[in-house]
Amino acid sequence: MNYYEKVMILDANLDDSAAEETVTKIKDMITKQGGEIFKTENWGRRKLAYELNKHQKGNYFLFYFKAPPTTILELEKLCKVIDSIIKFMVVKYVKKAQIEAILPKPKTDDKVSDTAPVQEAAAETVKKAVGEEAGSPEGK
Repeated sequence: MNYYEKVMILDANLDDSAAEETVTKIKDMITKQGGEIFKTENWGRRKLAYELNKHQKGNYFLFYFKAPPTTILELEKLCKVIDSIIKFMVVKYVKKAQIEAILPKPKTDDKVSDTAPVQEAAAETVKKAVGEEAGSPEGK
């Protein structure tokens, strides 16, 4: 499976429920094809840089997902059929750093217990160093 980013511009005249319905169709199609969606962002309504199909504004959505390559062909077919989608683009990530940036970060609750021995050792070292300075002739 490959990692992808999809940007989709919907008609700005759609109400929020219709836009959410379109987003749900895209999500369902990706998961039915064996993909996994990591993140979906709604960037909101924005003015387009240039007119697209007589539209001057669009509602932007961003998807980060993992899917088999065949899913992209099906996704493009679906996006061409849905009239409310003005424009879309899918980008494949190939660099490891790009992939790691989109993956959800693992949550670790053991950070405190892992750093506690290090902090105790550091505190003892500081105490010894301070004690040695106080006992040395230079410190008097």
